[in-house]
Formats: sequence, C-alpha cells, structure tokens
Amino acid sequence: MVFVQSKHHTAEWVKYLAIALMCALVAIDGISSALADSGKAPAQQTEINENNDSVPRLVVESETVAARLGGYHGILAFLHNFAVPALLADSEIASFFGNLTQTPAEIEQCLAMMLDHDLGGSSRHSGATLESGHRCRGSMPKIHQGRNIPDEVITKFIGIVSQQAELAGVSQFDIKAIAKVLERSRPGTRNK
Repeated sequence: MVFVQSKHHTAEWVKYLAIALMCALVAIDGISSALADSGKAPAQQTEINENNDSVPRLVVESETVAARLGGYHGILAFLHNFAVPALLADSEIASFFGNLTQTPAEIEQCLAMMLDHDLGGSSRHSGATLESGHRCRGSMPKIHQGRNIPDEVITKFIGIVSQQAELAGVSQFDIKAIAKVLERSRPGTRNK
C-alpha cells in the first residue's frame, strides 16, 4: 500500500512539473513577443516586406557591427575590393603608402583584424602573425612613425572609407561605427 501511494504522488508531481514547464515556455515566448512589439529587441530594424506593402516587418540582425559586415573575412574583402583601391586612387593618400616594409596585403589583413576587433568581432587587436610572417602591431604611433600624416589627410581617408562602405551597401549605422573606430585612431596617426 505504501508503494501505491508513492507511485500516485510521483505521477501527480510529474503532472505539475509538466504544467510548470509549459507555463514557463509560454511566458518566455510572451516576453520575447512583447519586447519585439515594444521596439526593445536588440539591434532590430523594420523594413517593408517583399511585396512593397506599407506593413513593416521586424528584422532582427546580428548584435555586432563586425558580424553584420561578415567578420574578419567580410571586412578584408571590403578593404581589398572597395576601400584600398579608392584610397590608392587618391594621389595625396597614396603618397603616404610609399617606402613601406609591409605589402598591401599585409596592411589590409592587419587593418581588417583591427576593425573586426574594434567593431565587436573575435580578431586579435594586435600581435597576430600573418602567413607571410609579418606581425601586426597595435600601436598607431609606432605604425605611422615618420609618416607625418596631416589631419586633413586622415579626414579624407575616413571619408573615402565611409563613401566606399555606402557604395558597398553598408548601413548608415554601421558606416558611423566604422568611422568612429577610425576616428579613435586619429591621435596616434596624425603627424607622427
């Protein structure tokens, strides 16, 4: 008889546990929906649906700018295909890339790692050794020592990168984040 009562209590306990789990799942789903409806979901945007109706739909994107740009590889592709050719097409900026010990590919890779890191990605900020054996440095004054880059050239550099990002389809929010990262490097780059 004790065994039967114990088995009966266990069945009751399992039933209450199952009900509690279902309530918890419904509550979590409700909280998620409420956050999405109230506009407080992280990194959300709305856009018009594919039929161009006026009914917006919720689009939740990655939480970091680096992830939205494709991480290190996406940033490297952007630099290689858009930013660096445009920068080198400007004779004033191109003049500061002469007499370097690094190859353009090494500069692109190190800059891509720095941007990925500073935009929330997983790349190392400095100290990474590339396949070529080149070691990326994190000190802007050391990297730009002896270049004597004037402030207006840095402004032009940031402007060209921003313009190329816009042409590549990067969102205005992410372009501002990229420009902010480059702007933080200005003091270490200017007139060294």
